[in-house]
Amino acid sequence: MAIHKYKGNKKENIEIRFFASPTGARKLLKCWKEDGWCFDPYSFTDHYFMKGKQQAKVRVWRQPKMPTEIIFSWRKGGLKTEIREKVKDLKTAEPILDKKGFDPYLKIFKKKAWLVKKKGMPTFALELVPGIGWTGEIEVPWKDRHDVPKHVAYLKSMGAKGFTKKSMLQIMEEKMKRKR
Repeated sequence: MAIHKYKGNKKENIEIRFFASPTGARKLLKCWKEDGWCFDPYSFTDHYFMKGKQQAKVRVWRQPKMPTEIIFSWRKGGLKTEIREKVKDLKTAEPILDKKGFDPYLKIFKKKAWLVKKKGMPTFALELVPGIGWTGEIEVPWKDRHDVPKHVAYLKSMGAKGFTKKSMLQIMEEKMKRKR
């Protein structure tokens, strides 16, 4: 079964990740706060599962309390597509993924994180991920892809660096290979 046949809520966008030193992260947060941005804190663990090159993850929220969900995702030509299905918990999700041929792979914990929002501006995320450090992202709807350079320039002016379209899973895999 092709991954795009899964049912659930579909979301398509371009995801740009960036990195910041601890000092850079503090600077970003301080500037956003001084400029009147709103902060929504969150924390969750993504439990990744693989089936060949296909991936799925089970997102278990710590803060705020939100439903656990299975997220099937794939990337093609810079476009990230996700299909989400709500489930009761990780124990409920595991047999669903097992029946679809997915095997447990690894976990990524977003220990401390914020969605940062301001009217008329895109929403940014800034996250502390053990093993990676401070990273952030912006998700730009496909229809607004022409705005990506403008958003990257804004982030660069705020001290963000190391921009990539790689997924968090790819970044963690590369980090793990370097440690071996």
